[in-house]
Amino acid sequence: MDLVERIGNALRAAGMEELPASTSEALSAYGMDSLMMVLSVAALEKEFSLRISGRDFSEAAFQSLASLAFWLRKLGAS
Repeated sequence: MDLVERIGNALRAAGMEELPASTSEALSAYGMDSLMMVLSVAALEKEFSLRISGRDFSEAAFQSLASLAFWLRKLGAS
């Protein structure tokens, strides 16, 4: 399973019902808001066995699936 698929799994676990077809589409169009970001961080931590600190958190990372993948790679996800 590739990184974007695993991100999708985590976002669905966090409560996002629909995901964009393209990795560059805005997640905000699919319900990403501040609450969903918080829920997504917990789900992403679980999916990737990461600990994401407040210092590492980036609101900009939640713009698209591509930006989330880039951010998670920087944090050590594979």
